[in-house]
Amino acid sequence: MLQKLLQIGRQLLTEQDVDKVLSSAIDGAIDITGAERGLILLFDLDGKVRFQTARKLTREDLQKPKYEISRTIIQKVRTEKKPVYVKNAREHPEFRASESVAERKILSVICLPIRHQDEIFGAVYLDNRTVRGAFTEEHFEFARQFADFISVTAHQALERTRLHSRIEALERELRERYHFETVVGEHPAMLEILNLVVQIADTNATVLIAGETGTGKELIARALHTNSRRKEQPFVPINCGALPEDLLESELFGHARGAFTGAIENKIGWFERADGGTVFLDEISEMVPALQVKMLRILQSGEFAPVGSAQIRQCDVRVVAATNKNLSHLVEDGAFRQDLFYRLNVIGIEMPPLRERKSDIRLLSEHFVAQFAEQYNKGVLTITERVKNRLHSYDFPGNVRELQNIMERAVILCKTDTIDLEHLPVLASEPDFERKEGVSFREAKQQILEKFEREFVIDCLQKSNGNISKAAKAADMDFKNFHTKMKKYAINPKQFGS
Repeated sequence: MLQKLLQIGRQLLTEQDVDKVLSSAIDGAIDITGAERGLILLFDLDGKVRFQTARKLTREDLQKPKYEISRTIIQKVRTEKKPVYVKNAREHPEFRASESVAERKILSVICLPIRHQDEIFGAVYLDNRTVRGAFTEEHFEFARQFADFISVTAHQALERTRLHSRIEALERELRERYHFETVVGEHPAMLEILNLVVQIADTNATVLIAGETGTGKELIARALHTNSRRKEQPFVPINCGALPEDLLESELFGHARGAFTGAIENKIGWFERADGGTVFLDEISEMVPALQVKMLRILQSGEFAPVGSAQIRQCDVRVVAATNKNLSHLVEDGAFRQDLFYRLNVIGIEMPPLRERKSDIRLLSEHFVAQFAEQYNKGVLTITERVKNRLHSYDFPGNVRELQNIMERAVILCKTDTIDLEHLPVLASEPDFERKEGVSFREAKQQILEKFEREFVIDCLQKSNGNISKAAKAADMDFKNFHTKMKKYAINPKQFGS
């Protein structure tokens, strides 16, 4: 028994997964005592069971264990702060009248409090429903030392569970009070961003949102607008990289009749249309230097002049800009004005790539499946564990937008109520050397080649923001060949658009 306690103690010191170590510990207690079932129960401040590890002799988890044990015995240990050691609960004068003991046909019981300083925050419960006197004094002494051994780890588990509950409550309050319905994520980095949005939303401060393509920069820009006093006025998103230089200036500031060929009438620009609202300038790094000067003026004074007009106009807009490039490096290279960079970067927000917030992948995938299942009238769809595991191991170069597109495709292809790898060809084609034994040299070489081709095509599309012609040119491939590779690996260029 001492050797088993020593083994449990070493596990408690070295194992990082609290759930795993407590399950392993209760398995050890069952082995030593011969208990039919073993439980570790942790109580919340109101006495409700907050956390439980429940196992039986076969090392399987018990289902709904709190309904299968004696609540009378648990309550006694909690309130009186003393252990219970009973050889036959059905004949015990204190417990034989208990409904929970009679209904569950409990015979032998050991139940001990788990303490932290003066607080009784949990209990170790061992029972046997078939043998009277199943536990000896030696078993009881082992269980007493066992409860002491696990107290620190168990208290950590309780505090972690309480903290998780508080975080969930605060997150619900945050989402209910503010308009963050479209921003899905529980990763600390995302919660930190949402907290910053709450602090700065109702100011006029210019915001620069940086991050890779597909990380959700526009969602954050919309959240800033929706939670500001400008929310009743227009939110105007403009992609600076999607329009030619001369057309972008006209779109932003408008133009006068006759300003250029085809300007047959006066046109109001987006800054003027967005008066009182928010203008979101995506891919701000693509703005040419001449236009950067005009942007600097409108940020400084709110003044601008339509193309081909000498008339100075005023507008009151908040500017939120976004970039998937390092603007400070562009400033150093002389490709972006330093004074404009400073004007834009009053408040900076860095969007984490999905590969750095993997804990959100499961939540996001379930969100997208539910969204698209409703959109395509598919009913309730579930995702298999192997799909969830494969999603978690995938790096998502296209970030959240790529995950969204993958799950939309999966929902469309799914003809049952379960999404499996067959519905995700992009992930199903990922090489997996660890799981495949006996792979020949030729097969392994082909897998490596396909993985390289797929990643190379994705990299070219990502750098060209989903423009196939530009990506093919950068790859030094003809358009048809490049497009064939895209089809082969089920790559959707739209997921790399800004």
